[in-house]
Amino acid sequence: MKLGELVKNPKGFKITGIYRISRFEVKTARNGKAYGDCLISDHSFEVPAKYWDIPTERVALFQKNGVLRIDATLDYFKDSPQLTIESVFLPLPAEVDQSLSSLGMMAPRPIDDMYVELKSIIANVGHEGLRKLLTGIFVDDRQFAEKFKRHPGAVKNHHAYIGGLLEHTLEVAVGALDYCKRNDKIKRDILLAAALVHDIGKVREIEVDMLGMGIGFTREGKLLRHISLGLEMLESACQSVGLEAEISLMLKHCILSHHGQAEWGSPVEPMFLEAELLHYLDNLSAKTEQFYREAERAEPGGFNKSATLRREIYRPGWE
Repeated sequence: MKLGELVKNPKGFKITGIYRISRFEVKTARNGKAYGDCLISDHSFEVPAKYWDIPTERVALFQKNGVLRIDATLDYFKDSPQLTIESVFLPLPAEVDQSLSSLGMMAPRPIDDMYVELKSIIANVGHEGLRKLLTGIFVDDRQFAEKFKRHPGAVKNHHAYIGGLLEHTLEVAVGALDYCKRNDKIKRDILLAAALVHDIGKVREIEVDMLGMGIGFTREGKLLRHISLGLEMLESACQSVGLEAEISLMLKHCILSHHGQAEWGSPVEPMFLEAELLHYLDNLSAKTEQFYREAERAEPGGFNKSATLRREIYRPGWE
């Protein structure tokens, strides 16, 4: 079951499942015995847990593995759920993948299917230089492509799961294609290329664990953030394919301005149509995923107070 559903159950409720170990420490109880103090999580929630009188071999299991099968009992402390762990087991690899998907820790669409769609979009870019640029980044650079396919879109804010970055990028690109069909004044290939490269810096910004889940920021991610890193990566890619200076400049501006304004992380505001559209398409994808995820944490007909969106989110009573 999803950890976000724990609050629907009474004290003493038994839970069994495969979950991520977000934090683990060995501490000493008042009786002098060791216990495991940990935080377990899935995409919906994170909950503190205690493993009293933890055996030495179980300590090693926690320290060496990011995901474990856990048997635990639900308790409450100051009205907040917490778990008492009874036993832990190392799950099979196939069980891990299946569990990550069911717990919302992996993109809902198969990653390989999304990557095929990405390559198809690139193949249909009309401008030869842009098509060559995008192919070099997302297809020919196998090391980058493999990271990009499974990378999370964020640590917490939106698309924060395995394959989330690819999913978000596709949503922005498909939105761009759809909008271009409605307005022939848009420079289609510029907007499409910008949609595909706008977040490439996140591959270097976000640090991931052994499963591919975001656990924080890399050193260069903290110091430079993904907009600066993406600009650096794009500059190198443009030079390697000899992209025209004007188009290269426009793409770099799109990366710099896609957050829309300085207080949201962009050093410049969008200064031409395609850059402005990228900003709104990026925000639309992010907000859609955030609203969906935050509403899932509420009961039908109820509200969830969202720290991410800074408001209460309503989940309609009919679905």
